[in-house]
Amino acid sequence: MQSIKQHARDSFIRPVYLWLANRYRKLLRLFTYPATASVGRVDYDAYWDEKFAHGMGAMSEWRLKRAKVFASLVTRGDTVLDLGVGDGALLRFMIDEAGITGRGLDISPKAVEFCRAHGLDVDLADVNTPMDTIVKQQYDYVVLSEIIEHIPDPEQMLIDLRPFVRRAIVVSVPNTGFYQHRLRLLFGRFPLQWVVTPGEHLRFWTHADFLWWAGELDFTVAQAIPYEGVPGLKSLWPGVFAAAFVYVLEP
Repeated sequence: MQSIKQHARDSFIRPVYLWLANRYRKLLRLFTYPATASVGRVDYDAYWDEKFAHGMGAMSEWRLKRAKVFASLVTRGDTVLDLGVGDGALLRFMIDEAGITGRGLDISPKAVEFCRAHGLDVDLADVNTPMDTIVKQQYDYVVLSEIIEHIPDPEQMLIDLRPFVRRAIVVSVPNTGFYQHRLRLLFGRFPLQWVVTPGEHLRFWTHADFLWWAGELDFTVAQAIPYEGVPGLKSLWPGVFAAAFVYVLEP
């Protein structure tokens, strides 16, 4: 079977094969769980060991789209703090492509060590602690890329960050109102926004939820950018056809 798939990928029917394979994977996501799925505590050291084996900057198509949006929002010379910097790929991309001055914080010692080895200014910090204990200066932008859905009190985090932001907090989150998640619920399974365990995500927002939620925290949503989803439709009806958003929050 594997040789047949490889032959199809290498032949003249490759475009048709890839189109059908992509639709088949999306159909499976309505009824199945990831091959990596398990119930229990996530071993983040093992997670980072596996990611680092591929090297910094080896971003998926999804991550690259998101990184390009972040880079388009800043200007050369801006100062940027990346909370939950991870492998540093986003911060490195923004430095190289947008010419920003960047710093990162992360809870994982392995992530911090990896980033520093690649020339990034990154320190060890737990983003669940009060922001004034880990952030000591103002930045033009604070980046929260796929972070707030993982923490129990994102409201307090955003409120605490206000004094440290000159222009905006830039947040990216998955859209729980995406049509695939709606269909998955219809068939009796919770939206699939995780890779290893359902416990990865503690908070969930639809597009409408997020706009209301940000307003309740006295932030202005200056931009809401649907960077992933169904081409064309994600801009016409983002609440249903956008899989994820980047939001620019001005305090």
